[in-house]
Amino acid sequence: MPASFNGIGTAYYGECDFRADGSYVTTEWITVFFVPLLPFRSVRLIRVPSQDVNLIVFISEGFAVIERGPLHWGQVGRVYGFALLLVAHVLACFEVPQLIGLTWGMVAKPWWIFVCILLLALPFFLPLYLRHKARRKVPYCGAALLETINRLKSPQTAV
Repeated sequence: MPASFNGIGTAYYGECDFRADGSYVTTEWITVFFVPLLPFRSVRLIRVPSQDVNLIVFISEGFAVIERGPLHWGQVGRVYGFALLLVAHVLACFEVPQLIGLTWGMVAKPWWIFVCILLLALPFFLPLYLRHKARRKVPYCGAALLETINRLKSPQTAV
């Protein structure tokens, strides 16, 4: 399981290859200040809400690893692509207004500040939308979840 202190350590990033039991493939990354640097391994896991920890200063989600696999290179590429898109977007938000002649004195009105914040937040909605769209392609099935749980409980199944 990933562990980090102030964003330095490991963390799961990305979700793909959803199944009817609610499981998905994610990649564990080596992170520095919450920025994914190097992919470590890919795993298929399922959320276990009963293992969630929600304190004021510490929040953790519970997962059960169903299977380990090789790196999911498509997902690795998408995470790197999103990071590059995010950097390009932030740079564009600060450079394009200067290129077209806008200054902070011209946009000091409260509604301009709202527009700027909205433009900076825009890329964070893209992964949420794409994840929602991917989950809708595979309908949830309780029987598939029970089959996965039974497979995890059987002593001959090693993760």
